[in-house]
Amino acid sequence: MTDSHSFALPETDPEQLTLSWDTCVSRTLVHRKAVAEVLLTDARVLPDGRYLLAAQWPRSYATSVASSTGTATGSRSGSRSGSGERHDPMLAAETIRQVGLYICQRFLGAPSTSRPVIRSVGFQLDNSTEPVVGYGATDVLCRAEVHDVRHVDDVPWPVALNVRIQFSAAGREFGSAFGRVRVLSEEEYETFRGPNAAAGPVPDDVHWRPSPTEVSVPSPGDVMLVRDPAGALLVAPADLRHPRFFDHPSDHVPGMVLLEAARQAACLAGASPGRLNGCRMQALRFTEWNSPVHVECGPAEDGWTFQVTQGGATTASGTLSFATEG
Repeated sequence: MTDSHSFALPETDPEQLTLSWDTCVSRTLVHRKAVAEVLLTDARVLPDGRYLLAAQWPRSYATSVASSTGTATGSRSGSRSGSGERHDPMLAAETIRQVGLYICQRFLGAPSTSRPVIRSVGFQLDNSTEPVVGYGATDVLCRAEVHDVRHVDDVPWPVALNVRIQFSAAGREFGSAFGRVRVLSEEEYETFRGPNAAAGPVPDDVHWRPSPTEVSVPSPGDVMLVRDPAGALLVAPADLRHPRFFDHPSDHVPGMVLLEAARQAACLAGASPGRLNGCRMQALRFTEWNSPVHVECGPAEDGWTFQVTQGGATTASGTLSFATEG
Protein backbone atom coordinates (compact mmCIF):
# COMPACT_ATOMS: atom_id res chain seq x y z
CA MET A 1 0.00 0.00 0.00
CA THR A 2 2.23 2.74 -1.28
CA ASP A 3 0.04 5.62 -0.05
CA SER A 4 0.44 4.66 3.60
CA HIS A 5 4.23 4.51 4.12
CA SER A 6 5.89 6.06 7.14
CA PHE A 7 7.49 9.49 7.05
CA ALA A 8 10.38 11.14 8.87
CA LEU A 9 9.56 13.21 11.92
CA PRO A 10 11.03 16.67 12.59
CA GLU A 11 13.98 16.85 14.96
CA THR A 12 11.78 18.20 17.73
CA ASP A 13 9.74 15.31 19.08
CA PRO A 14 6.13 16.23 18.21
CA GLU A 15 4.89 14.30 21.24
CA GLN A 16 6.32 17.13 23.34
CA LEU A 17 3.50 19.28 21.98
CA THR A 18 0.53 19.20 24.30
CA LEU A 19 -2.45 17.26 23.04
CA SER A 20 -5.61 16.56 24.97
CA TRP A 21 -7.74 13.43 24.98
CA ASP A 22 -10.29 14.97 27.37
CA THR A 23 -12.95 16.31 24.98
CA CYS A 24 -13.89 15.62 21.38
CA VAL A 25 -13.54 18.12 18.55
CA SER A 26 -16.61 19.77 17.06
CA ARG A 27 -18.84 17.04 15.66
CA THR A 28 -19.76 19.22 12.67
CA LEU A 29 -16.13 19.23 11.50
CA VAL A 30 -16.11 15.43 11.16
CA HIS A 31 -19.68 15.06 9.89
CA ARG A 32 -21.07 13.31 12.96
CA LYS A 33 -24.37 13.91 14.72
CA ALA A 34 -23.65 12.02 17.95
CA VAL A 35 -20.77 13.19 20.12
CA ALA A 36 -20.17 9.52 21.01
CA GLU A 37 -19.22 8.82 17.38
CA VAL A 38 -16.52 11.53 17.23
CA LEU A 39 -13.08 9.90 17.47
CA LEU A 40 -10.84 13.00 17.31
CA THR A 41 -10.14 14.98 20.46
CA ASP A 42 -7.41 17.49 19.55
CA ALA A 43 -4.99 18.56 16.82
CA ARG A 44 -1.85 20.68 16.33
CA VAL A 45 0.12 21.90 13.32
CA LEU A 46 3.78 20.89 13.49
CA PRO A 47 6.54 23.37 12.59
CA ASP A 48 7.09 21.70 9.22
CA GLY A 49 3.42 21.94 8.25
CA ARG A 50 2.46 18.42 9.19
CA TYR A 51 -0.11 17.61 11.84
CA LEU A 52 -0.41 15.81 15.13
CA LEU A 53 -3.89 14.63 16.12
CA ALA A 54 -5.32 12.86 19.14
CA ALA A 55 -8.00 10.22 18.77
CA GLN A 56 -9.77 7.83 21.10
CA TRP A 57 -10.80 4.37 19.98
CA PRO A 58 -13.70 3.27 22.21
CA ARG A 59 -13.76 -0.14 23.85
CA SER A 60 -17.39 -0.53 22.76
CA TYR A 61 -16.17 -1.57 19.29
CA ALA A 62 -13.89 -4.52 19.73
CA THR A 63 -13.12 -7.78 17.98
CA SER A 64 -11.33 -10.83 19.22
CA VAL A 65 -7.97 -11.71 17.73
CA ALA A 66 -8.14 -14.45 15.16
CA SER A 67 -8.46 -17.95 16.54
CA SER A 68 -6.46 -20.96 15.44
CA THR A 69 -9.27 -21.89 13.06
CA GLY A 70 -8.85 -18.62 11.18
CA THR A 71 -12.20 -17.12 12.23
CA ALA A 72 -12.73 -14.02 14.29
CA THR A 73 -15.47 -13.17 16.71
CA GLY A 74 -16.62 -9.72 17.65
CA SER A 75 -18.29 -7.74 20.38
CA ARG A 76 -19.76 -4.28 20.24
CA SER A 77 -21.03 -4.25 23.80
CA GLY A 78 -17.66 -3.94 25.48
CA SER A 79 -14.56 -6.02 26.07
CA ARG A 80 -12.93 -7.82 28.95
CA SER A 81 -9.61 -6.50 30.18
CA GLY A 82 -6.97 -9.12 29.48
CA SER A 83 -9.19 -10.93 26.98
CA GLY A 84 -6.85 -10.26 24.06
CA GLU A 85 -9.53 -8.37 22.17
CA ARG A 86 -8.50 -5.73 19.67
CA HIS A 87 -10.32 -2.69 18.36
CA ASP A 88 -12.49 -3.12 15.30
CA PRO A 89 -10.11 -2.52 12.34
CA MET A 90 -12.78 -0.37 10.69
CA LEU A 91 -11.94 2.28 13.30
CA ALA A 92 -8.75 2.90 11.30
CA ALA A 93 -10.84 3.74 8.24
CA GLU A 94 -13.20 5.94 10.24
CA THR A 95 -10.23 7.75 11.82
CA ILE A 96 -8.67 8.68 8.47
CA ARG A 97 -12.11 9.78 7.27
CA GLN A 98 -12.48 12.12 10.24
CA VAL A 99 -8.88 13.34 10.00
CA GLY A 100 -9.31 14.28 6.33
CA LEU A 101 -12.53 16.18 6.94
CA TYR A 102 -11.14 17.91 10.03
CA ILE A 103 -7.88 19.10 8.47
CA CYS A 104 -9.73 20.52 5.45
CA GLN A 105 -12.04 22.64 7.58
CA ARG A 106 -9.99 23.36 10.69
CA PHE A 107 -6.61 24.14 9.12
CA LEU A 108 -6.95 24.62 5.35
CA GLY A 109 -9.83 27.08 5.23
CA ALA A 110 -12.65 25.03 3.74
CA PRO A 111 -15.86 26.71 4.94
CA SER A 112 -18.39 24.98 7.15
CA THR A 113 -20.82 25.00 4.21
CA SER A 114 -18.44 22.95 2.05
CA ARG A 115 -19.06 19.26 1.40
CA PRO A 116 -15.82 17.26 1.70
CA VAL A 117 -16.20 13.85 0.05
CA ILE A 118 -13.86 10.88 0.59
CA ARG A 119 -12.68 9.55 -2.79
CA SER A 120 -10.34 6.83 -1.53
CA VAL A 121 -9.49 5.27 1.80
CA GLY A 122 -7.24 2.52 3.09
CA PHE A 123 -5.29 1.29 6.07
CA GLN A 124 -2.71 -1.28 7.16
CA LEU A 125 -2.42 -2.57 10.74
CA ASP A 126 0.43 -4.46 12.40
CA ASN A 127 -1.19 -7.19 14.45
CA SER A 128 1.97 -7.68 16.51
CA THR A 129 1.90 -4.13 17.90
CA GLU A 130 -1.81 -3.26 17.79
CA PRO A 131 -3.14 -2.14 21.19
CA VAL A 132 -5.18 -4.63 23.19
CA VAL A 133 -8.50 -3.27 24.46
CA GLY A 134 -8.28 -2.46 28.17
CA TYR A 135 -10.67 -1.07 30.74
CA GLY A 136 -11.31 2.15 28.84
CA ALA A 137 -10.79 3.78 25.48
CA THR A 138 -7.38 3.66 23.81
CA ASP A 139 -5.60 6.98 23.29
CA VAL A 140 -4.29 6.96 19.72
CA LEU A 141 -1.71 9.42 18.42
CA CYS A 142 -2.01 10.25 14.70
CA ARG A 143 0.91 11.79 12.83
CA ALA A 144 -0.48 13.22 9.61
CA GLU A 145 0.77 14.83 6.42
CA VAL A 146 -1.02 16.33 3.44
CA HIS A 147 0.21 15.93 -0.14
CA ASP A 148 -0.95 16.10 -3.77
CA VAL A 149 -2.96 19.22 -2.96
CA ARG A 150 -4.99 20.68 -5.84
CA HIS A 151 -6.09 24.30 -6.09
CA VAL A 152 -8.23 26.11 -8.65
CA ASP A 153 -8.47 29.81 -9.45
CA ASP A 154 -10.74 31.95 -7.25
CA VAL A 155 -11.07 29.24 -4.56
CA PRO A 156 -8.89 30.04 -1.52
CA TRP A 157 -8.96 26.51 -0.08
CA PRO A 158 -7.79 23.23 -1.63
CA VAL A 159 -10.38 21.46 -3.78
CA ALA A 160 -8.66 18.08 -3.36
CA LEU A 161 -5.86 16.60 -1.27
CA ASN A 162 -4.35 13.37 0.02
CA VAL A 163 -3.86 12.68 3.72
CA ARG A 164 -1.83 9.90 5.27
CA ILE A 165 -1.35 9.14 8.93
CA GLN A 166 0.70 6.92 11.24
CA PHE A 167 -1.04 5.39 14.25
CA SER A 168 0.66 4.85 17.60
CA ALA A 169 -0.54 4.03 21.09
CA ALA A 170 1.48 4.02 24.31
CA GLY A 171 4.57 4.89 22.29
CA ARG A 172 4.26 1.99 19.83
CA GLU A 173 3.46 2.45 16.15
CA PHE A 174 0.85 -0.05 15.00
CA GLY A 175 -0.44 1.02 11.61
CA SER A 176 -1.08 3.63 8.97
CA ALA A 177 -3.92 4.92 6.83
CA PHE A 178 -4.49 7.14 3.82
CA GLY A 179 -7.33 8.90 2.07
CA ARG A 180 -8.12 11.41 -0.67
CA VAL A 181 -10.64 14.15 -0.07
CA ARG A 182 -12.53 16.14 -2.70
CA VAL A 183 -13.91 19.41 -1.30
CA LEU A 184 -17.14 20.45 -3.02
CA SER A 185 -19.07 23.64 -2.52
CA GLU A 186 -22.72 23.35 -1.56
CA GLU A 187 -23.71 24.25 -5.11
CA GLU A 188 -21.35 21.68 -6.63
CA TYR A 189 -22.62 18.99 -4.30
CA GLU A 190 -26.25 19.69 -5.17
CA THR A 191 -25.38 19.59 -8.87
CA PHE A 192 -23.60 16.25 -8.52
CA ARG A 193 -26.39 14.70 -6.48
CA GLY A 194 -29.39 15.99 -8.45
CA PRO A 195 -32.63 14.04 -7.93
CA ASN A 196 -30.78 11.07 -6.44
CA ALA A 197 -30.43 12.95 -3.17
CA ALA A 198 -34.12 12.34 -2.39
CA ALA A 199 -34.07 8.58 -3.06
CA GLY A 200 -34.57 6.09 -0.23
CA PRO A 201 -33.14 2.58 0.28
CA VAL A 202 -34.44 -0.22 -1.94
CA PRO A 203 -36.60 -2.70 0.03
CA ASP A 204 -34.95 -6.08 0.58
CA ASP A 205 -37.68 -7.92 2.51
CA VAL A 206 -37.98 -10.65 -0.16
CA HIS A 207 -34.28 -11.52 -0.04
CA TRP A 208 -32.26 -13.92 2.10
CA ARG A 209 -29.93 -12.33 4.66
CA PRO A 210 -26.78 -14.09 5.96
CA SER A 211 -26.49 -14.87 9.64
CA PRO A 212 -24.11 -12.80 11.78
CA THR A 213 -21.81 -15.82 12.17
CA GLU A 214 -21.43 -16.22 8.41
CA VAL A 215 -20.07 -12.68 8.05
CA SER A 216 -18.20 -12.48 11.38
CA VAL A 217 -20.32 -9.84 13.09
CA PRO A 218 -21.88 -9.99 16.56
CA SER A 219 -25.52 -9.16 15.82
CA PRO A 220 -28.12 -9.25 13.01
CA GLY A 221 -28.12 -5.46 12.85
CA ASP A 222 -24.48 -5.47 11.75
CA VAL A 223 -25.14 -7.51 8.59
CA MET A 224 -24.75 -5.40 5.44
CA LEU A 225 -25.70 -7.94 2.76
CA VAL A 226 -28.58 -9.92 1.29
CA ARG A 227 -28.78 -12.44 -1.56
CA ASP A 228 -31.30 -11.91 -4.31
CA PRO A 229 -33.32 -14.87 -5.70
CA ALA A 230 -30.55 -15.54 -8.25
CA GLY A 231 -27.93 -15.77 -5.49
CA ALA A 232 -26.17 -12.45 -6.17
CA LEU A 233 -24.98 -10.42 -3.19
CA LEU A 234 -26.55 -7.01 -2.67
CA VAL A 235 -25.53 -4.23 -0.28
CA ALA A 236 -28.59 -3.81 1.97
CA PRO A 237 -27.83 -2.86 5.60
CA ALA A 238 -30.09 -4.59 8.12
CA ASP A 239 -30.14 -1.56 10.44
CA LEU A 240 -30.48 1.80 8.74
CA ARG A 241 -30.06 3.47 12.14
CA HIS A 242 -26.85 1.67 13.02
CA PRO A 243 -25.01 4.04 15.41
CA ARG A 244 -21.71 3.83 13.56
CA PHE A 245 -22.65 3.44 9.91
CA PHE A 246 -25.75 5.65 10.00
CA ASP A 247 -24.99 8.27 12.62
CA HIS A 248 -27.00 10.67 10.45
CA PRO A 249 -29.17 10.35 7.32
CA SER A 250 -27.17 10.01 4.11
CA ASP A 251 -28.36 10.78 0.58
CA HIS A 252 -26.08 8.02 -0.76
CA VAL A 253 -24.71 4.70 0.49
CA PRO A 254 -21.82 5.67 2.83
CA GLY A 255 -18.33 4.54 1.93
CA MET A 256 -17.86 2.86 5.30
CA VAL A 257 -20.94 0.73 4.55
CA LEU A 258 -19.46 -0.33 1.21
CA LEU A 259 -16.15 -1.24 2.83
CA GLU A 260 -17.81 -3.31 5.55
CA ALA A 261 -20.06 -4.95 2.96
CA ALA A 262 -16.96 -5.93 0.98
CA ARG A 263 -15.39 -7.48 4.08
CA GLN A 264 -18.55 -9.47 4.70
CA ALA A 265 -18.63 -10.55 1.06
CA ALA A 266 -15.11 -11.94 1.50
CA CYS A 267 -16.38 -14.07 4.38
CA LEU A 268 -19.18 -15.46 2.23
CA ALA A 269 -16.80 -16.05 -0.68
CA GLY A 270 -14.91 -18.57 1.43
CA ALA A 271 -12.00 -16.44 2.55
CA SER A 272 -12.05 -17.79 6.14
CA PRO A 273 -10.17 -14.57 6.61
CA GLY A 274 -9.47 -14.28 10.29
CA ARG A 275 -9.18 -10.59 11.05
CA LEU A 276 -9.06 -7.69 8.59
CA ASN A 277 -5.70 -5.95 8.81
CA GLY A 278 -5.57 -3.95 5.59
CA CYS A 279 -7.70 -2.54 2.82
CA ARG A 280 -7.83 -0.09 -0.04
CA MET A 281 -11.01 1.31 -1.60
CA GLN A 282 -11.53 3.83 -4.38
CA ALA A 283 -14.94 5.40 -4.89
CA LEU A 284 -15.42 6.18 -8.57
CA ARG A 285 -18.86 7.73 -8.14
CA PHE A 286 -21.67 7.99 -5.61
CA THR A 287 -23.45 4.74 -4.84
CA GLU A 288 -27.16 5.50 -4.78
CA TRP A 289 -30.05 4.16 -2.73
CA ASN A 290 -32.54 4.03 -5.59
CA SER A 291 -31.38 0.85 -7.38
CA PRO A 292 -29.78 -2.47 -6.36
CA VAL A 293 -26.11 -2.38 -5.38
CA HIS A 294 -24.15 -5.55 -6.17
CA VAL A 295 -20.88 -6.56 -4.53
CA GLU A 296 -18.53 -9.28 -5.69
CA CYS A 297 -15.38 -10.48 -3.93
CA GLY A 298 -12.75 -12.96 -5.06
CA PRO A 299 -9.25 -14.15 -4.15
CA ALA A 300 -6.17 -12.33 -5.41
CA GLU A 301 -2.43 -12.86 -5.08
CA ASP A 302 -2.07 -10.90 -1.84
CA GLY A 303 -5.58 -11.10 -0.45
CA TRP A 304 -9.00 -10.41 -1.91
CA THR A 305 -10.39 -7.97 -4.44
CA PHE A 306 -13.90 -6.54 -4.47
CA GLN A 307 -16.08 -4.57 -6.83
CA VAL A 308 -19.30 -2.67 -6.15
CA THR A 309 -21.57 -2.16 -9.15
CA GLN A 310 -24.87 -0.42 -9.75
CA GLY A 311 -26.77 -0.39 -13.00
CA GLY A 312 -23.88 -2.17 -14.69
CA ALA A 313 -21.32 0.50 -13.71
CA THR A 314 -18.61 0.18 -11.07
CA THR A 315 -19.08 2.65 -8.21
CA ALA A 316 -16.27 1.41 -5.93
CA SER A 317 -13.52 -1.19 -5.94
CA GLY A 318 -10.56 -2.24 -3.89
CA THR A 319 -8.58 -4.88 -2.03
CA LEU A 320 -8.70 -6.55 1.37
CA SER A 321 -6.05 -8.38 3.38
CA PHE A 322 -6.50 -10.55 6.45
CA ALA A 323 -4.34 -11.82 9.28
CA THR A 324 -4.87 -15.34 10.53
CA GLU A 325 -2.88 -14.92 13.71
CA GLY A 326 -3.37 -12.45 16.52
